[in-house]
Formats: sequence, structure tokens, C-alpha cells
Amino acid sequence: MRVKLLLLLLAVSLLSGCSLLDKVDQSLNYVNEATQFINSGTRLAEQLPNLATQAISDPEARTAIKNEFMEMKARIEAFNKLEPPAFAKSIHEQLLAYNETLTKQINTYLEQMNVGQIDWKSLTDSSLIQTLDQITQILDKLQNLTQ
Repeated sequence: MRVKLLLLLLAVSLLSGCSLLDKVDQSLNYVNEATQFINSGTRLAEQLPNLATQAISDPEARTAIKNEFMEMKARIEAFNKLEPPAFAKSIHEQLLAYNETLTKQINTYLEQMNVGQIDWKSLTDSSLIQTLDQITQILDKLQNLTQ
């Protein structure tokens, strides 16, 4: 009887330990996913002014911007579906709010591109880039949470 009780206690403690490992793994996955997402926004913010300047006279640059916008929208959708760990909920909520703004801004530019009424020069210093910069600033907060 004692052996069975000890085995039961051992099994319960192992299962709770697995749960703890799952939570740690989930937290690390979230931090990695969030970091990758933020870095992709940073890259877009860095590339966009140069691409927009090129787009004035280069149709390939216009296509590149459109592709970048579509890819960013896909990354936003994927990121928004993530379930954050408890310690990152407030950061995740901030990112969701910025993502909503960014999606609207991207949609506006895509609509302007589709009808041929986009001012490429205005894109180089747009509110879209400011939103991407705000997303980038969250990376420091996220990294501070993991230390």
C-alpha cells in the first residue's frame, strides 16, 4: 500500500513539474514570437523610407512595398492570435492596440496604391513609421520582463 501511495505521489509531482515546464516553455515561445514580430516591424520601418523614395520612379519598389505591407498584415494576424503568459499580458495588449492602428494605416496605403493615388514622399515620414517605432520601443519592455 505504501509503495502505491509513494508512486501516486511521485506521479502527481512529476505531472505538476511537467505543467511548470510547459508554462516556462510557453513563456519562452511567446517572448521569442513577440521578439521576432517586433523585429519584423523594425525592419519594415528601416526599409520603408528608402523603398518609398525609390517607388516614385520604380514600379518594382512599389511592388516591394505592397508585398511588405501584405506580409506585415499576415504577421499581425498571426501575432494577434498568440496567447500571452500572465507576465506579458499588458505588453501584449499594448501590441494589440498598435497592431490595430498599424493594420488600418497599411489598409489605407494599400487602397491608395490600388487606385494610384498615393503620395510616395509622404510615406517616408508617415504615421505608419511612427507606429512601427512605437512597436519597436516595446521590445525593451519585453526584454526587461525576461530578466
